[in-house]
Amino acid sequence: MLIRGLPLPVATYRRRRTAALPLVERSLFGSVPLLLLGCDEHHLRRERQDPWFDYFTGCAEPDAALLIDPFDPEARDTLFLDPGDPSRIVWDGKRLGPGSEARRAHGIDRVLHREELEARVLAAAERAGGRIAMCWRTREPGWQSQQARAWKARTEAGGDLSGLGIGNAEPSLVRLRMIKDADEVALHRQAIAITEHGLKSVLPQLAALKTENAVASALTFHYRTPAYGPLAFPPIVGSGVNGATLHYPFNDQPLAPKAPLLIDSGATAGGYCADVTRTIPVHGKFDDPRFREVYELVLHANHLARDLVRPGMTHGEWTKLAWEPIIKAGFTRHHGLSHHIGLDVHDPADYDLPLAPGMILSNEPGIYLPEEGFGIRIEDDLLITATGCEELTAAIPKDIPGLEVLLAGR
Repeated sequence: MLIRGLPLPVATYRRRRTAALPLVERSLFGSVPLLLLGCDEHHLRRERQDPWFDYFTGCAEPDAALLIDPFDPEARDTLFLDPGDPSRIVWDGKRLGPGSEARRAHGIDRVLHREELEARVLAAAERAGGRIAMCWRTREPGWQSQQARAWKARTEAGGDLSGLGIGNAEPSLVRLRMIKDADEVALHRQAIAITEHGLKSVLPQLAALKTENAVASALTFHYRTPAYGPLAFPPIVGSGVNGATLHYPFNDQPLAPKAPLLIDSGATAGGYCADVTRTIPVHGKFDDPRFREVYELVLHANHLARDLVRPGMTHGEWTKLAWEPIIKAGFTRHHGLSHHIGLDVHDPADYDLPLAPGMILSNEPGIYLPEEGFGIRIEDDLLITATGCEELTAAIPKDIPGLEVLLAGR
């Protein structure tokens, strides 16, 4: 049987599951079971595994679930798998079902059929005083948040889950995801290397591509080719004034001649994301005085943020220092300087905690001038170190001479 997923050592997932329960206990005022739900087959075909479920299991099977129960006398960790309908194998392929092979592969205490999930959750909740924990958020909610909302709705609607108390474990568990180990950093490096290759392949071809969607398609080809992996997010390709829309969603316009082009994109490796933005003139020359002036200011802020960041700094302190040149020049700050990057391109995090070695953060100052027909953002991925940071995206040019050489195909 083919085992899909598990980009990290099995011991890593076991260690994470062990670390989760004390955090949940402190945040929810007592020990409670933690329930995490993997994506269904429809979502896995279109997207990728839910990051929270992936973080604790590495399991890429559809319709799976994880229950971590501190009170279970037989097994603390239970993975639930849906083996699928045997009559559908010719249509959908064979799934990994419960059994010793799945248990050994995932380093899990017990593997059961998905149909046992609700009964096991209710039994676990009863041992914990009628409570369980799940994960959800209001900002950029994904699959896990949707499932938590659905379970909470069922507790209020009567039936089998009536009266079940569900607490939110995400605010405490984010601390685990904020610090990347060496294996996670290696996967980030792979994602960035794929992104670098894609940008260096596509940018010299802009004269032949001619449209935003052609650029987005070419980048997607390069990002997905190495392992048919998912994108970190759909590329943002904004020509001219479209680059002044922060999350420009359309990618459907011609590349305006001699206009700036903003490209925000990233590949993944083992589920971990790259997030890189470059803003370049389509014709390859920074010969417009106004665009060059504003670009150099944004680049200065980007360099300043990279050079000043230190462990122990708060996110707010770092942001204020980096944005100061842009604010002093009279421009408006439209967004934050940075976000955490991980299995989510905007990884959940506690931004009140000081910066620490092992965090991977974006560095993305920007100036947006729709009245002048362009926006500029320069975004890099930084690994916080003991003395400052490593700019993981340093090989992707952003200085004017380096970009002009790249755009010329030299």
